[in-house]
Amino acid sequence: MKKFIAMLTLLIGFNANAGLLTINLSASEVSVGESILVTISASDFEESALFGFDFNFDNSVMSYSESSLNSDLADGRIGDRNGLLVTAEDFGLNFNFATEDDSLMAAGNFVLASFNLIADATGSFDFSVSGLYDDWTWVDHAVAFSGASSVNVSASSIPEPTSAALLMLAGLAFVSSRRKAK
Repeated sequence: MKKFIAMLTLLIGFNANAGLLTINLSASEVSVGESILVTISASDFEESALFGFDFNFDNSVMSYSESSLNSDLADGRIGDRNGLLVTAEDFGLNFNFATEDDSLMAAGNFVLASFNLIADATGSFDFSVSGLYDDWTWVDHAVAFSGASSVNVSASSIPEPTSAALLMLAGLAFVSSRRKAK
């Protein structure tokens, strides 16, 4: 059913001549302490100098690693009001792109953002995108997930000793106690 909805979204997106955001998660199952790579790719974007959206997830389970952010767009943290700015919020992450320089406009196919989310606690949740706007072109952009749109974080499992190992330990203890008795 998810694949059908994703394909329908793709078809509608291409028929409407609008851009498409594709979100890819490197894993759908992680343990506490591990990270997943999230890649948000844009395709068929018309030239845009201003757009933004919210990337929603349970930030009590996963945290954003700001130092892992990569993008084909200019870096908005420089302070010159040109580029992509990503901020951590209560709902997840807020993405905003703005530029006053025509040569830096977002257009065509590009990696909008690639970043790591680190599992801090156990839980299961879905990712979603909301509040997508493009004030420059007034074009709707479709959103599709490539693969999973949810993640399950589990506690790291500690391997339990096998029955054979327990029997061997019991046997050694028995032999050791017999030797001490003699």
